[in-house]
Formats: sequence, C-alpha cells, structure tokens
Amino acid sequence: MRHKTMAVAGAVLGLSLSVAACDVRLNFGGQQAVESYDVTDKVTVLDTHTASGDVVVNESDRTGVHVTETLHWRGDKPANGHSVDGDTLRLAYKCDDCSVDYKVEVPRGLTVKIDTGSGDITLRDLTGQVNASAGSGDLDARGLAAKQVNTRTGSGDITLRFTAVPDQVQAVTGSGDSRLWVPDGAYNVNASTGSGDRRIEVLDDDSAPHTITVRTGSGDAEVHKA
Repeated sequence: MRHKTMAVAGAVLGLSLSVAACDVRLNFGGQQAVESYDVTDKVTVLDTHTASGDVVVNESDRTGVHVTETLHWRGDKPANGHSVDGDTLRLAYKCDDCSVDYKVEVPRGLTVKIDTGSGDITLRDLTGQVNASAGSGDLDARGLAAKQVNTRTGSGDITLRFTAVPDQVQAVTGSGDSRLWVPDGAYNVNASTGSGDRRIEVLDDDSAPHTITVRTGSGDAEVHKA
C-alpha cells in the first residue's frame, strides 16, 4: 500500500486542488486507487458521469467542493478524470475497463447533474437544481429542498424525500418503484404505471403551480405527504 500527498497546479488541470491517494493491488488482477481532493475554483455546477460506479453527493456549509473517488481498472491507469470548464466541475473518466465511485461534498445551492450507466445514486440535503439518471441502479434522495428535481432510472427504484415544497419534480423508471414524499399542500400530479400500484396522498389540483410527474413501466407510482 502506498500513501501520497501532492499538490496539482490549477493552470494544468483548470482547477486548484490537493490530493491524498492510496493504491492497492486487488486479488482479481485489477488495481484500485482512492483519491481525495478539494476543488477551490468557483463553480456553480457539478457534472458527474460514470459508466459503472456509485455516486454520493452531500450538501453542506463548505465553500469549496470535496471529492473522494475510488477508481478500479485493468491495464494502464486511466488519465485524470476531473476538470473545471468555466463554472462547471466535471467528473468523468474515459476508459474501456474501469469503474469509479464518487463521494462528493458540495456547497449550498450548487446545481447537480449525474449520469451513471450502472450504479446507485445517493443524494442528501440538496437545495440546488438536480438532474440525475441511472441506467441500472437505485436513486435515493433525502432532505431535498431543491425547486427542480428531474430523475430517471432504466432499472431501479427512485426514492425522493423533500423538506421544502418543490416547483417541479419528475421521477421516471422503466422497471422499479417511484416513491415521493413532499410537504402537505396542493400539487398538479401526473402519475402513471404500466404494471404496479398508483397511490396519491397529496391534494391533486390541476391548477396548482407545483407539478409532480411520476411514471413507471413496471413498478409502483406513489406520492406521499412528508
């Protein structure tokens, strides 16, 4: 096991960060690297893409973004997978035989965009706009105070728990349950399921300014009072 700490110039990567890493040889012949770093550049958007791997995003009172990534690969180690483009922090590796898990702590109000091919998405206490999709995996979000939340899974459950009234919510699954908990009030609800139960506990009012769309191909579609 090898531990290292290093500083990387922002002029090279387009960001300012410090890194602590640990490389481990895995028993199935692959490799693993765990790196943690702080991004001090002023960003307003987190854009995360992974073909395979879990993504966890938490919001706090911190001023910068803190990232811990666990990279698994075979053959040559993939090149650096993080960069800043304008006001956007991009997290993504380009590799044919690798997976990466992300744990990210973001400042309040940051817009969060996530796209995973295979892996779970976990979101906690987010207040900024959310756009998240998983091809295969569950999406679990709690403590949400975001006004706009758009979520989608091909195969996996969606669970959204709000602490504040949202303006627009979308939860779409191909195969899996979609369950939402929102504060009491009137909502314009569009809920449908191809094969599953439909349950709406909030007041459904077509004239309400707050809209909720829940669609499942195979699974339950539910909207509950928080």
